[in-house]
Amino acid sequence: MESSEPQSELFPGPRPEAGRGEARRPVRCALCGRPLTGAESRRSGLGPACDAKLHPAGPDIRTRRHEVDQDPLPGT
Repeated sequence: MESSEPQSELFPGPRPEAGRGEARRPVRCALCGRPLTGAESRRSGLGPACDAKLHPAGPDIRTRRHEVDQDPLPGT
């Protein structure tokens, strides 16, 4: 099996001329326009502050307390 291609082309890997010197493409927040740096923020397109504004955390049912009218127990 002879080929005119060099052997390194059979096993593609990271090339020195590509990847190391290149900067990542800047991604900006869809709401405020600030540059995003975190991987999750870059995937979602929203920064953490803007994501919290659009998707507020729900109430924690373990700490929510309310008074309940209760009849006295019989025999007490």
